[in-house]
Amino acid sequence: MYSLHGMARSLKFSSIGILSLVLIACGGGGSSSAPVNPPVSDTTPPTITMVGAEAINHEQGTTYDDQGATASDSVDGAVSVSSSGEVGNTAGVYTITYSASDAAGNTATATRTITVVSADTPQAISLSVFNNGEADSAFDAGLNGQDSTNNWGTSCSQDGGAACPNLSWEIVADVDRGNVLQVAHSAAGQQAIFFVKTNSPMDLSTYSTGNIIFDIKTVSGDSNYTMKVDCVYPCTSGDKTIGSHGASGWETVIVPVAELVSAGLQLVSVDTGIVIWASAFTSTIFQLDNVRWEGIDDGTGGTPLGGDDGWEIPDFTGYQSATSYEGYSQVWSDEFDGSEVDENNWGYDIGGSGWGNNELEFYTNRNAYLTDGNLVIRANKENYGGREYTSSRLKTQSKQTVNYGRIDIRAVMPQGQGIWPALWMLGSNFPTVGWPHSGEIDIMEMIGGNGRENTVHGTAHWYNQSSDQNASYGGNYGLPSGETLSTNFHVFSIDWDSTSITWYLDNVQYHSMAINDSSSLAAFRKDFFFIFNIAVGGNWPQYPDASTVFPQRMVVDYVRVFQKD
Repeated sequence: MYSLHGMARSLKFSSIGILSLVLIACGGGGSSSAPVNPPVSDTTPPTITMVGAEAINHEQGTTYDDQGATASDSVDGAVSVSSSGEVGNTAGVYTITYSASDAAGNTATATRTITVVSADTPQAISLSVFNNGEADSAFDAGLNGQDSTNNWGTSCSQDGGAACPNLSWEIVADVDRGNVLQVAHSAAGQQAIFFVKTNSPMDLSTYSTGNIIFDIKTVSGDSNYTMKVDCVYPCTSGDKTIGSHGASGWETVIVPVAELVSAGLQLVSVDTGIVIWASAFTSTIFQLDNVRWEGIDDGTGGTPLGGDDGWEIPDFTGYQSATSYEGYSQVWSDEFDGSEVDENNWGYDIGGSGWGNNELEFYTNRNAYLTDGNLVIRANKENYGGREYTSSRLKTQSKQTVNYGRIDIRAVMPQGQGIWPALWMLGSNFPTVGWPHSGEIDIMEMIGGNGRENTVHGTAHWYNQSSDQNASYGGNYGLPSGETLSTNFHVFSIDWDSTSITWYLDNVQYHSMAINDSSSLAAFRKDFFFIFNIAVGGNWPQYPDASTVFPQRMVVDYVRVFQKD
């Protein structure tokens, strides 16, 4: 039981304790009181986070819808964001500035850059091959190697080189870059190559004026390297020596795609992203990172460059083919009567790779259009995609094919030195076997300049397996003096069956080729697709000069296919 005296003493001490706490809280002095820090003022501005990219390319003529930004503050939490600036419709660079302030008056800003580009302006594109320690998903066959052991009969796929005696690879950590690829050549002095591969061929024509870019570091051994890119076997760019790189650390290497194309690479059927090896291939270890293809856009979309200049088709006359043939039925045609090129029939080859002939044009889908019941393909002199000329190359690949029959194409040709129009066909297996194994049938070719515009050429190309080389067989026909293929319509035809191909101009036979049962000519017993194009320059016609007038146009009235009943 507590006494009243004891309770009073307890209350007394409690009162003193309370008084001391009050004095301390009020900053009162006493030799035994601890100093207290004053409140810390808020000097940190909010953090602004933009929704979407900081730099945007926006197509001229379309509505720009800004995605805005959000802001947060360490003291106040979410804060409101205001923006200023606008995006005009004129090509150029614009900015949107975002601002946010917290309760303490701290302000932050962030700026988004919007580049308004013309629909005709090529845009940068990029295809990753290897980055962040792995092959890009586009190269679904992954990391591979091939060894010269057993006459290059030894290969290794996604196994780190376990099956290749003279080559190995692994993913290693780099202090600056994270995961990178490390490739090692053995000390045996035997050649081996490393490559990143895809299971299915890729059409990389849009990179024809671009580059293959990669970073490389030599860890040990000789720092000289060789690379190449392969298309469907036996197609390849061949070996390209790129010299010494990476001896002093990471170094970026740039290889123009055009150099590989001129050496034989066919961009329509690429199946390796890069093939690379140490030139000395002995006791060398090197690392790779950030392997990619960089180029420009594929030239698609927008107003046809030939359809907006007021040009009208002249009042051409000329030959008309029969609408039917005894013993034949029409199985397909395009009369070009619509307002737009029929996408059920036609696609496009795009790019400026030279197309194996050192051509000068960049093919787009904007140089082909329909008018007055005709297809017009326009070749023009203009800078586009690193080339000085544009044109179109239409194809029915994967849309319409033909296997035997009578084919009639009514058309008027362009003219001029260096102009090379063609109405032709490739075997439908071209993406998998390449040229000339696919076979090629040139229904009509003409080269301009030097009085050559009165002559039509009809030719077949194939691969002669017995002689292990390309083969061709062609003929030509010249119009009478004063007539040319560019002054009026003419009908270019072939009649094709399992035993022969016969060429006609206005139903006059001028060339024929027998087809036998040999494996070399087997290509001509399979499906083919059409290609219509105007090339500018090339090994055969040579190149435009001061006498060449642009634009030039090929006008096609119809294409009709008849097959035997």
